[in-house]
Amino acid sequence: MKPNFEKLKQAFSGENFRRGFQETLSGEVFLKQRVRANLPLAGLICLLFIVYIDCGYRAQKQQRQIADLNREIEAAHFEYLTLSAQLVEHSRQSFILRKLQENGSNVKVSSTPPIEID
Repeated sequence: MKPNFEKLKQAFSGENFRRGFQETLSGEVFLKQRVRANLPLAGLICLLFIVYIDCGYRAQKQQRQIADLNREIEAAHFEYLTLSAQLVEHSRQSFILRKLQENGSNVKVSSTPPIEID
């Protein structure tokens, strides 16, 4: 089956192209039965494109929120580690004795171990 180049030349000739372009710009193309029958489908496709674009934007927004929350979690974790280290340091016997001596208290470390009472 050979392609019919004469029909292609005629379809894309200057007059046909100009007439089709004028019909498109003037809106006459929407008055044709074939186009009017497919308008609901075109509307549905446009609606689906809008929903698809909206989903993309929402996904990007959620990704930014997740990244922000991960940064907050990391900062809170480092703060926890810092506070935990300070707590360990402040609960050592040597630190407590040094603070008591700085405050002028005369509390001393006992040289005898505690006795267990039964």
